[in-house]
Amino acid sequence: MKRKEEEISTARKPKRIKNTLNNDDTVTEKVSLNIVKKEKHDKENNLKKEKKVKFEKPLLKNSLKIHQKDLKRKSNLKNLKNKKNITKDNILATQKEDWQKFKKKKKDLREKRKERRLTDVYEISIRAKKISEKLRRTDCTLEEKKKLVQELHELLKSHYNKIIFTHDISRIVQWILKYSEPDIRNAVFDELKPSIIAMTQSKYAKNCVKVLLKYGSAILRKNIISEWYGNIVNLMSNIVSAPLIELAYSTWATNEDKINFKQEFYGDIYKKAKDKKVKILSDAFENAEGMKSAILSAVKTNVIRILNKKFINSVLLQTVIWEYLTNCSNVDRSEMIVMLRNLVVELSSTKVGTKVAMLCIWHGTNKDRKIIMKALKENIKSIAMSEHGYMVLLALIDSVDDTVLMKKIILSEIQKDLTEIVLNEYGKHVILYLVARRDPHYFPPSIVECLSQGDSNETSKKPADIREKELREAVTDLYLESIASETTEWLSKGSVLMVTLAILKVGSGEKLKCVFKAIASFLTNTESEHDLIEHPGLHMMLKKLIQNDKNLETKGETTFGAILIDYLTKNILKQWIQFNRGCFLLILLIENENETVISKLILKLQALLQNIKKEQTPGASILLKKLKEKQ
Repeated sequence: MKRKEEEISTARKPKRIKNTLNNDDTVTEKVSLNIVKKEKHDKENNLKKEKKVKFEKPLLKNSLKIHQKDLKRKSNLKNLKNKKNITKDNILATQKEDWQKFKKKKKDLREKRKERRLTDVYEISIRAKKISEKLRRTDCTLEEKKKLVQELHELLKSHYNKIIFTHDISRIVQWILKYSEPDIRNAVFDELKPSIIAMTQSKYAKNCVKVLLKYGSAILRKNIISEWYGNIVNLMSNIVSAPLIELAYSTWATNEDKINFKQEFYGDIYKKAKDKKVKILSDAFENAEGMKSAILSAVKTNVIRILNKKFINSVLLQTVIWEYLTNCSNVDRSEMIVMLRNLVVELSSTKVGTKVAMLCIWHGTNKDRKIIMKALKENIKSIAMSEHGYMVLLALIDSVDDTVLMKKIILSEIQKDLTEIVLNEYGKHVILYLVARRDPHYFPPSIVECLSQGDSNETSKKPADIREKELREAVTDLYLESIASETTEWLSKGSVLMVTLAILKVGSGEKLKCVFKAIASFLTNTESEHDLIEHPGLHMMLKKLIQNDKNLETKGETTFGAILIDYLTKNILKQWIQFNRGCFLLILLIENENETVISKLILKLQALLQNIKKEQTPGASILLKKLKEKQ
């Protein structure tokens, strides 16, 4: 208690003292405080100066040291130059000797390790290498090769399993398998049969399996493939063995083998025993609906396992994915699309991969479609010109509501290489689809039926006709400009002519007029080496173009005939009359154009009646009748 009272009393003392101070005391206290502050400020400044000095001194010391080292190095170089015994050649010679010694040591170490590893077959491998040196020579005849192969087989017999995984000896075994007779090849396989799985996963030994598949008989291939059963998923998820399994699936596997490969993705049940009734994924749960979720879950796990290894360029894997996407729930499908949307370029290289990519577009969200378009951006040209990939672009044209984004990402890339794409047998379909979507005149029923599968997707909300109109308006003028500036390319091939016609049918205004002038000038060019008017494809295109003039006239547009008539001089008409197809084009102009154009043409033709009468072609005789009717 006493201690507490003392503490309280001491705590209160300063207050009592402060209260008792008079005015003089307060002044002196303020002065003393100012002095204390000044002293503190001076001390801080001095400390800063000391720090600067401390910081600068080591820098000076370091710079001096560096300078001294430079001087020493220069002096050493001078001394070296002054010495007569040491020259550049001597230095290089010593370095070369040291390098040769180092290489020899490394080689000796390598050989010692190999000797320890191979033990009893080391001497045999050395002898085999000497024989193989003769075998690999280009001047070695087939008979000599067979003898050497027989000798090598006798030497390596019963040792294949020990040496097959080494780099150098596995190469020798490949030559044996390539040049040997079937009986030797079968004998080697019988010995290697227990190691086929390990060999398939080995960096070097897998090449021996590949040679066996390539040069072996159908029975031998069947035996190798049957050895893989039960391990297909494991081998497909291995970076070394996956390409070999894919090669075997797409090159040598029979239809039965392909079905058996797929079955292993459906679950562990099919790894031990195959079911001949199960040919596709839906067959696995057709008679057992309770098993559907378990089987789909197994397929999903196996597919994701391989996708994580970045091995998407596999027809086997793509086939399994396509079967999964057509049978799984919407939630599972959305999860799989998220994994696949960045891999559309790789998928577009195969037929089944293209089907997978189209499913991703149809059932993906707007975000998925945007990511797919961005992934395609730098590869539009190659995909448009690929055998199967162009269908991916057609699916995008059908499905994406955001036409502004389509113009920015897809259509702008097409425009960069427009003529090259349109001249390609697959690329022309993309250009056609933008101006004549699903027109039966240009697209076969198989393509229309395939694309119609995506019409009922849940993501696309905009009506198809509005989407089609917006995209067509975005590209028509650009295409017309291209035809006007590069007329020769657009009228050079029969396959491109129908694309040109489709674009001209949807064109309008001054740009269409410019194109008509360019085509008329091209047709009436007297310097051309060939008679263009006799080209069957061009004749068909011009026939349909002239027949379309009635539709243009109803819209108030300038017709092709009205432009062409001004280019048909007397000399050009003389030339056209000589050809049957030329006469029929003139007949078409008389049948389809307005009275003004017809009257101009008849006036020009009447001056050439004698020329028409001389020709013995069916076209000339019909043209003569038409002229008599119009008189």
